[in-house]
Amino acid sequence: MSLTKPYSAPEGEEDTWSDLTSKEVDANSKAQNALLLALNEDDLTRVIHYKSAYEIWEHLLVTHEGTSQVKKAKIDLLRSQYESFRMQEHELLMI
Repeated sequence: MSLTKPYSAPEGEEDTWSDLTSKEVDANSKAQNALLLALNEDDLTRVIHYKSAYEIWEHLLVTHEGTSQVKKAKIDLLRSQYESFRMQEHELLMI
């Protein structure tokens, strides 16, 4: 099972779930557990409240890679810092 769609918790009592629903719940639990075990304390506190592995994964992607808008802003910031980089008067040029 892949994380191509958001997981939604099934309705009703567990004994009324279909076999497919039970498998999805098991797969989500395993994936969620694997993700949580792999995280450091900072990341863990950010995602512990999510109900599914899909939500955790999506949050981690945005947090660590950023959205395209965030990536563009980072590139612009780095470019600006590079372009405004100057030696201070007390620094020596060593070649």
